[in-house]
Amino acid sequence: MTRKELDALRAEIDRIDSEIIDLVAVRNEVSREIALVKRKDHLPIKNGVRERAVVARLVREAKTSLVGEKTASSIAESLISESVRIQSDIKATQLKGERALVVGGSGRMGAWVCRFLSNRGAEVRIWDPRGKLAGYKSERSLADYVKRADLVVLASPLGVCADEMDQIIRLKPEGVVFDVCSIKAHVAGGLRKAAKDGLLVTSVHPMFGPNVASPAGKNVLVCDCGSGKANRLVSELFSSAGANVSQVRLERHDELMAYVLGLSHLCILLFASTARRSGVRAKELRRVEGPSLRRLSKMASELSNESRRVYHDIQSLNPNTRGLITSMEAAFADIKKAALSDSPKRFGEIMDSNGDYLEVK
Repeated sequence: MTRKELDALRAEIDRIDSEIIDLVAVRNEVSREIALVKRKDHLPIKNGVRERAVVARLVREAKTSLVGEKTASSIAESLISESVRIQSDIKATQLKGERALVVGGSGRMGAWVCRFLSNRGAEVRIWDPRGKLAGYKSERSLADYVKRADLVVLASPLGVCADEMDQIIRLKPEGVVFDVCSIKAHVAGGLRKAAKDGLLVTSVHPMFGPNVASPAGKNVLVCDCGSGKANRLVSELFSSAGANVSQVRLERHDELMAYVLGLSHLCILLFASTARRSGVRAKELRRVEGPSLRRLSKMASELSNESRRVYHDIQSLNPNTRGLITSMEAAFADIKKAALSDSPKRFGEIMDSNGDYLEVK
């Protein structure tokens, strides 16, 4: 083996080690959220039964891999020790004594908001004509609690958000109001008017789904509606939880989401739809797959488990979708022509241009 080959293998080890550290960091953020739940519910930090189960599970999984049982046990014990350290160092909850109302709290994202606020000390209630959420009191009257709440969060389905935001605004709440809609065009007018009328309103887009345990390390967009105070308060709420908070203009949001969400979703759907039309069974493709197909299949599988209505509304409610699809059609026509050409010139030019755009080194 040459020195160059050895260095290449060591570089791969370094890459894997970095991924392990990144995963431990993610695990620590989940542990931090668990600590907040334990504090809220007055549970002890250490749990011997759970700790023994974690060790046993990793040792059991090691038996079917190239990891030794002693190594697996040592890893488990180190991870547990790290979790205990993280959970023992949790600071005071910032929303203690605050009253929060989550409109649309029975939905998946609404439930995430409820847990996020409750873990940080808020007394959380929900108003949702579509259902209830176990562990949280449901308000029958929106009007009764909106005026008493320090924080009102709109997490309703996209199709009803505009109407329910209007209901909230008409009640003139004194607390901070924000939505977590993935698309803003249909609520933007009401939010702008509310800010002009002196209400503390802003608009938020957590760039993750309800399965995420913590916003730490994730992107959260705060869209300025005209209330600087609301922007600051909500930005601090998420940044203190470790999120990467960015402020964007409310009108700019949907332009960006046409590509961040719309383009991403359509490309994944196009991949899966094309593969489905091929007549080749997915099982056969998986048997011979490489890294590219594996990554695309994973994303397509995850998307297929998401809400059909939500993912449709992300496309249909965004006024920029039509222009996006026109651009996609033009790009595909260019790629089609280049792929079928006898000359590799244009294909290479497309790859070079894309690399420059993506700042590939």
